Amino acid sequence: MATPAKKHDWADDEDVDEVSTELPPTQTITNKDGTKTIITFRLNEQNQKVKTTRRIRYTTHTEKVNPRVAERKGWSKFGLSAKDPAGPAFDTTTVGENIIFRPSTNWRKDAKEEAKDPNAQAMKDKLKDKQVKCRICNGEHFTARCPYKDTMAPVGDSAAADVAAGMSDDVGGAAAGGAAGVKKGSYVSEMAEEQELRDMFERFGRVTRVFLAKDRETGMAKGFAFISFVDRSDAVKACAKMDGFGFKHLILRVEFAKKAT
Repeated sequence: MATPAKKHDWADDEDVDEVSTELPPTQTITNKDGTKTIITFRLNEQNQKVKTTRRIRYTTHTEKVNPRVAERKGWSKFGLSAKDPAGPAFDTTTVGENIIFRPSTNWRKDAKEEAKDPNAQAMKDKLKDKQVKCRICNGEHFTARCPYKDTMAPVGDSAAADVAAGMSDDVGGAAAGGAAGVKKGSYVSEMAEEQELRDMFERFGRVTRVFLAKDRETGMAKGFAFISFVDRSDAVKACAKMDGFGFKHLILRVEFAKKAT
């Protein structure tokens, strides 16, 4: 019985037109003059091998810095930056310009003249403990950034009315005044919160804004707040009802504030 012929597999045929795309490895040669020759290979758009030869000279630059600065650069990062690489991160660090200070030759003379000037020393003593104070609400911010500069500063027939509550002088605070239609109060607890004031005064009408001044360091209320109403009649009603109201072991005294000067 004849043996059947083996079926031919077209995959066994050699592709004579196939072009090898394997690239030789990169070569680095050190020259006698201290330079290095780097030979690389790549494929261009026509799928042809391209050989690139570059000669590089390495220069070592030595910089003398303060030993403390060099020590700090070796510290390991921590916190959210523990996995960041060495050096400043651009998303968290801003590198400033290195400014070189060159004192003048007669700086000692200028320092002596400044020390003898009584006006300069008086100005230093005057500004030493000076703090920013708003002219409208007496808060620790600039007058231009006061949240009540639109309702308290101008004098007009605006329907908005504000209520100011503050502690009297004998309990450690002072209330702030404002324009027409603004109320002033006394004996407000330092533990008061804006939402509590909003809940109390919203019973008399729609409240558009509540501002409670707080100390920046302690976070405690400074003893006065401002509540803005949409209708002036609601503000008058709130003034009549809330004057003498007990709030956090203190008795409120609510009244219309005076115009800011």
